[in-house]
Amino acid sequence: MRVFNTCIRIVKRRSAALIIYFVIFAALSVVMTNLSVDKYSTDFVASKPAYTVINRDQESPLTQGARELLARYGEEVRLADEEEELKDAAFYHASDYILMIPPGFSESFGSENSLKLETMTTPDSAKGYYLDSLVNQYMNLVDSWRILHPEWTEQQIVDTVLQDLSKGADVEIRPFGSTQPVSEQVQIFYMLNSYIMLVFSVLSLSVLFMAFRKPDLHMRNLCSPLKSRSMNLQIGLCGMLLGTLFWILLTILGLFLYGGRLEGTDPRSLLLLMLNSFLFLLVSLSIGLLAGNFIKSGNSQNAAANFLSLGMSFLGGAFVPLDMLGAGMLQVARFVPTYWYITALNKICSLSSFDASSMKEIWQAMAVQIGFAVAILCVSLVLSKYMGQSEKNFGAVRTEVEL
Repeated sequence: MRVFNTCIRIVKRRSAALIIYFVIFAALSVVMTNLSVDKYSTDFVASKPAYTVINRDQESPLTQGARELLARYGEEVRLADEEEELKDAAFYHASDYILMIPPGFSESFGSENSLKLETMTTPDSAKGYYLDSLVNQYMNLVDSWRILHPEWTEQQIVDTVLQDLSKGADVEIRPFGSTQPVSEQVQIFYMLNSYIMLVFSVLSLSVLFMAFRKPDLHMRNLCSPLKSRSMNLQIGLCGMLLGTLFWILLTILGLFLYGGRLEGTDPRSLLLLMLNSFLFLLVSLSIGLLAGNFIKSGNSQNAAANFLSLGMSFLGGAFVPLDMLGAGMLQVARFVPTYWYITALNKICSLSSFDASSMKEIWQAMAVQIGFAVAILCVSLVLSKYMGQSEKNFGAVRTEVEL
């Protein structure tokens, strides 16, 4: 185990850099999780569209009621009564809905020659259509109450309509199943961890590989009775130890920050999250071993880490939800291990029961990750054997080993 012991000594000498890696990546994971909660959240939150009221008529209870109704559901934007300014505001989304009340509207309302309201909305704006439907509902109710109670004053009718429109229904969300789904913040934290583990694995393992690629040291190792496969396995074992320590620290960090959001969640869901994350760590380490055969300098180290991690994260669904990818992109994404990690993660976070049918797709996604790890590891060992004896591999490697 001389190679393994040497790797441990290298890790100790590079411990400051590795600790900085961990702090930066852990902070990045937490910040990205907190910033992505609203982006990935599926909870309903009512928004207030921007609206403008241009009253070319005299103020009346009818027009005041329309203003009060819009104020409940939107934010008023005051604009001048100029055609160009109103068109620009609608086009550039400064105001989602512009209501123009024509002169004499209040007096003519309800008569045979009743004037119509003029509206202007942002093109294809759901917010504009939403406010327009509220105004139409308000006007229809006013007209209905006027017909039912002709003796009422206009103010009485408007007050009754506004009271009717203020009524709502209480909504209670109840889970179906024996357990609560995993919190969105926990899900996003584990989702972004796929990127963090992949970057760290490539960077840390490449540090070990470059240490043994110094030409004189490499040629001496080729003359030794130690086989190349054994050397690579010992380097991988050290990387496994380092990656496991990194994974444990990330898991502890997640439990410390978001453990309070796991209340009501079945412990089996948490164990599945950890297992899925650990399996992806194995995939990341195998990718790091494969990439280490091609990395010979610090510049190529950073380039390889960023290219692999960002590419797999975007294509696999860590940064962009899988639902937003097209059918063609999803077919390509199936050949990326991150896709199967995210697929298993999404299934685990939505679990409401642990029967065989619910767990089938999760076990399949995990099995695919194991297959990726084994296949990439085998390719890495074969490439390492042949590339280690290649003449090109004896080029200058910009690294220093202090033993």
